[in-house]
Amino acid sequence: MTTILLAGGPASLDPVRTLPEGHLPDRLSVDHGRWHEHFERTDGRDVVRGGMARVFRWIYRTAIAE
Repeated sequence: MTTILLAGGPASLDPVRTLPEGHLPDRLSVDHGRWHEHFERTDGRDVVRGGMARVFRWIYRTAIAE
């Protein structure tokens, strides 16, 4: 598993996530309440739980369709 850090977005969203090894998309969407929070991969890295994690920056939100 690869650890990533979500930067920005709602404060109630857990910023530390894991993705399958070798799968690092350019963009990802995280379901959060009634919203999809959208993030874009950056070239940045940060220390998370004693290791380096790729940073994904929040770019926008969309409503979940009913």
